[in-house]
Amino acid sequence: MNKILCPVDFSDTSLNAIEFAVEIGKKFRSTVTLVHIFTENDFNKIVGEASIGRSFKELLGMATAKVKKLADQINEDYKSEGLLNCDYQVELGELTDRILDMISEGQYDLIVMGTTGISRVRGVFFGSNTEDIIEKAKIPILCVPKSASFGGFKKIVYASDFMKEDRMAIQEVISFATLFDARISVLHINLRDDEENYNKFIDELKSFIQYKKINFVNKRFKDDIGMGIEEFMQDENSDLLVVYKKHRGFLGSMFHKSLTKTLSYSTDKPFLVLKLDNNID
Repeated sequence: MNKILCPVDFSDTSLNAIEFAVEIGKKFRSTVTLVHIFTENDFNKIVGEASIGRSFKELLGMATAKVKKLADQINEDYKSEGLLNCDYQVELGELTDRILDMISEGQYDLIVMGTTGISRVRGVFFGSNTEDIIEKAKIPILCVPKSASFGGFKKIVYASDFMKEDRMAIQEVISFATLFDARISVLHINLRDDEENYNKFIDELKSFIQYKKINFVNKRFKDDIGMGIEEFMQDENSDLLVVYKKHRGFLGSMFHKSLTKTLSYSTDKPFLVLKLDNNID
């Protein structure tokens, strides 16, 4: 994770996400890029009453100054603690399109986004922008709820229905957990009551996993997978939920549709969606 991209709109939600981006950046000695993406209609929300009577150019300068001030403060506070650098960009355009362009052009390794959870009425996953980015981006995305508080990643839950792609994904989780000295619970969502294949899969994983602080849990959630995962995380006092976006589409399977419900219950835990370049067919 050499380069981390963190969209910011100056809301409390996005400012909270910056803390997570910076803390990860410190561990990985990364560069964090703050990006504000706007249209002209957004300016009143950005600079408030100070925007009245201002030209577009002046408003652009004011928005740029706000992002620069954030980046300068982060560099002052955290470069001595391991963060390589915090830079910033201000872009015109639609959020999803510009972020996808920046990922392609800048070769970023991780997106950290502030999120508002699922709308219980509309069933929208973190809002349409974040759902689009999760579905289309080719790099991992850390979704950070407004009320999440960074206290380190001491306990990580990797939720899985144990497909063959999970072998690679779990290695990525281990790489992340190692830097935080975190314990990993690999939570198998048992949808098929297939104990024999589950045990075979676990034995195979254990044969090549060297990380000592890892355990495997087999759970049967009959009614609500999302609520079951959330209850497990609470029981374990976990700090982070991780899933792997499989090739067939994050929202396309029973497993992942149920996972999205987790976020309507979870208001204070971040959610990491892994992506792997070398998908297994």
